[in-house]
Amino acid sequence: MYWSSEVSFDKGMQNERRIDFVGFKPYTPDMVTDFNSVELGRFECYEVKSCMADFKSGNGLTFYGDKNYLVTTKEFGQELYEKMIIPWQVDQVLVPDKNWSKLYTQREGTGTHRQRVSSEFLWEIAKAHE
Repeated sequence: MYWSSEVSFDKGMQNERRIDFVGFKPYTPDMVTDFNSVELGRFECYEVKSCMADFKSGNGLTFYGDKNYLVTTKEFGQELYEKMIIPWQVDQVLVPDKNWSKLYTQREGTGTHRQRVSSEFLWEIAKAHE
């Protein structure tokens, strides 16, 4: 999987959005890369939120991918669930384990389909490395 942080979409426009982390995994059946590998690949978007002020700040909460994850603390994830304000585009709410060494699923969401084409995603991932 290829990764980039702070990936922007519609840069310089009024509706510019930035995603904390974006991952891309090419589609490689039988470990073969061909012309379908990009178009059929999977884009994953990860938004990290630490508290309600961060959640409601207007920054982030951009879920354009094939899979969309909200990463937060266990306690804040529970608060979002109880207040029923987890965005509908979220596939999973992920929280760290006790050692903060890996993430696990706290809640399953409804999810959505990719909002942007593969070429735009890859271009924005590449630009984020400039």
